[in-house]
Amino acid sequence: MIDMEPTMLMWSTGDKNPLAYYRQVPGVKRLTVYFDTVPGQVVERARLDRVLELLGEVGFGLAVVETFVISNAIKLELSARDEHIEAYCQTLRNYGAAMRARGLEGPYRICYDFMGPENWWRNLLSVLDEEDRSCLGYDPRQPEPGLEQLGDRPRLGYPERYTQEQYKRVVAMFKERGEEGLWSALEYFLKAIIPVAAEEQILMGLHPDDPSFNVRGRPRIVKDGAALQRVVDIVPSASNGITFCPGSLATNRRNDVMSIAKQLWPHFVFCHFRNIRFLAAEAFDGEWAFLETYHEDEKGSVPIPALMKLLFEKGCKAPYRADHAPGMYGHDANFGYGLVARAQGLSYLQGILRGLGA
Repeated sequence: MIDMEPTMLMWSTGDKNPLAYYRQVPGVKRLTVYFDTVPGQVVERARLDRVLELLGEVGFGLAVVETFVISNAIKLELSARDEHIEAYCQTLRNYGAAMRARGLEGPYRICYDFMGPENWWRNLLSVLDEEDRSCLGYDPRQPEPGLEQLGDRPRLGYPERYTQEQYKRVVAMFKERGEEGLWSALEYFLKAIIPVAAEEQILMGLHPDDPSFNVRGRPRIVKDGAALQRVVDIVPSASNGITFCPGSLATNRRNDVMSIAKQLWPHFVFCHFRNIRFLAAEAFDGEWAFLETYHEDEKGSVPIPALMKLLFEKGCKAPYRADHAPGMYGHDANFGYGLVARAQGLSYLQGILRGLGA
């Protein structure tokens, strides 16, 4: 029996695809939803209800929330920290109440991250591979992406809006805090929110840093198996779990993603699968150059079939989805989230599990 459920990611606002398109992806009954939230503010019950209604109108349920964004005030332990944490706790209560009101039993799931000042970081935004697929990547030898490449997104992957000068100050604050400062903030946050999550039957899955190394002097802390173990040890609870993203972890060549999965799979709340190719054999001041590639790629560095076999044999029950994929067939790459490539990637993942469960 296959216990892992396939899902697809949609956006609560501004999704480029009609919900009806997601219905055409075989085997998907529930979606994961990225909530375009204002960090530090409560996500109100009415908004959660509306998203659930929209999903229900086309026959979908909600598998995972990605993500209720954690503010930089929490990560930097600024004066607004406790106010923002209380807003986050109220959001968790609203989420649990909205799900129960529709007769949906827990556990409910949230994928979140503790990266800053940006979220996932890339500076190669449209590199063509040998099949002319448009790929994302990171190369420490290349400059940061220019604003003209990002459109209306001031910084790739992060929702807080800053002027250029404000952004420089925030980056400087993160560098000054360092890794142990971020660990202090994460511990404080988890000790505050995990009891609330447990009361609401919510499983919190922390996503590893992407990429999983310090980027241009910015500290990253959730970047290997030891860090993930440290996270779950801070508050031992079923509600304090991991979003397993081997594609993020594999960006650091020192990480053995198979060993991490063997050690920590009981804590997996959710799984993302993507693949990467390295652009150089060596690191550059501790940073690795890589390009995101298709899920099935013989040159890829993520052993996706072996990982899925391990999770299947262990009886892992975490939902999963195809993560970043190249732009294909002339469709909008959408910074790695083009619908066609993700749907094809998901079919590949489903095929692996079907073969194992046959």
